[in-house]
Amino acid sequence: MYLFSRKKIASKVYAISAAACVLFLAVMMAFIFLHQKNEAIKLTNEVRAKLLNIFDENENIADAITTKYTTSLQNGGCNIPALVQDNDQWHWQKSNVAGDHGSLFLNTQPTLNERCLLSSAIFVRDNIAKSDLSTKEGFRYIISTRQKMFYFFSRIDTDNFAIEDSIMFNNLQFYIPTMPDYYKRKLTHKLTQKGTVATPIYHDMITKSNAYSVVSFIYDLNSSNVPVAYLLYDHNLEELHGLANTLFRHNKWVRITLRETDSLNELCIFGCDIDDHFQTNVESGLSSQFKVITHIDMFGSVYHSVMFKLLIPVTLLLFMLMVKLTSRYLTRVARHTLIDHLTGLYSRKIESELKPATLERRFFALVDCNKFKIVNDRYGHAVGDKVLQMVADVIKQTIRKEDIAIRYGGDEFLIIIKTEQKSDALLVMERIAEEIARRSIGVNDDVITSTISYGVSKFNRDLKTSILLADKEMYKMKKRQAQ
Repeated sequence: MYLFSRKKIASKVYAISAAACVLFLAVMMAFIFLHQKNEAIKLTNEVRAKLLNIFDENENIADAITTKYTTSLQNGGCNIPALVQDNDQWHWQKSNVAGDHGSLFLNTQPTLNERCLLSSAIFVRDNIAKSDLSTKEGFRYIISTRQKMFYFFSRIDTDNFAIEDSIMFNNLQFYIPTMPDYYKRKLTHKLTQKGTVATPIYHDMITKSNAYSVVSFIYDLNSSNVPVAYLLYDHNLEELHGLANTLFRHNKWVRITLRETDSLNELCIFGCDIDDHFQTNVESGLSSQFKVITHIDMFGSVYHSVMFKLLIPVTLLLFMLMVKLTSRYLTRVARHTLIDHLTGLYSRKIESELKPATLERRFFALVDCNKFKIVNDRYGHAVGDKVLQMVADVIKQTIRKEDIAIRYGGDEFLIIIKTEQKSDALLVMERIAEEIARRSIGVNDDVITSTISYGVSKFNRDLKTSILLADKEMYKMKKRQAQ
């Protein structure tokens, strides 16, 4: 069978094995992608949590300043470092710079309210330096509109900043549109109900990059629930990149952006060089103004996974295993289809596998069991089957591996002998006929012997023609035997 089904079986084996491996790869890659996606979402939620933590810390600092400011106004203890006027703005005296009180920009001399606000801010700022807050090194400042004041917790170059040049200060209604009531803001956990919690994205004058600011409010609880100043914490690109890098590190398939909910403005905070092709996005709300968007490179997430690197050799092993198992299975199926189960020879279904090119230089011998019908009628089909099995055994034992033996039908056999000489083919058939005649089968007290008739012809054009020629030769022998 393998002589003729090998190529066809091989093509099926490789096709089935390849299809199974492709399916396995697709399923496993989908699994890896979902795993990577979940990891990206998990890490993005950590970024979101860190941003919310920064907001909470800013709120706590604003509350501390509010408390200190309110008590300072009551007690009158509002001492601040000495001031000096320079270019129509009030700053700390140069001698105070060594004390590191931050940087002050004030358009007019401070009133008691501004002095108390500044002294409270300095007091809280000094305590932040001793705290365990994660944002104590961040860029934080206070804006007061009463007397046009900026107070930066960090030292900045006074030559690079002027209140009049601040786009945010001159358009505060746009950047901080909502002035929330103190108690309404404090008595809810929902960011959407806290009023303004962040500014829109803007271009920062100091860092010269895009940024947005977390907004908290400072109140005078003695007189009003309306804010008297704003406490802002700047999220510039450098700070946001550092925040994301601590979490994502070597992930080359994730891009994280912060996008304004009411516009297309966004800040890329991680993986900004990742291509937009073949991406899937996951959105997570940060506040009513911003949402965190995770852009996941579908192919990159799989390719850079450790599991994918293990998947390649596993798939190759699976392919080899599939080839082995599929070949074994298809061989059994082919054997079941092409082999006659009574005799163990090929059945006539092998004809579809016999191509003219493979039959050149072969002789066809058609064999018929003489008086087989008499045996069947007298002793029954079981004995007839034994006769056929005996004939088949002789044929199999006599022919070579390159020869082909077929149970052609009923008590007829076809033997295709590879040789260029008819005399060689006839010699093979004579040995088969002699061996069959020597054998016998015992049935009760009877002994059954068998003989055969055969005809031999050379391959001629096609299988059908060759068999017809051999059939004619066989009937000539039968006539001779009958005489």
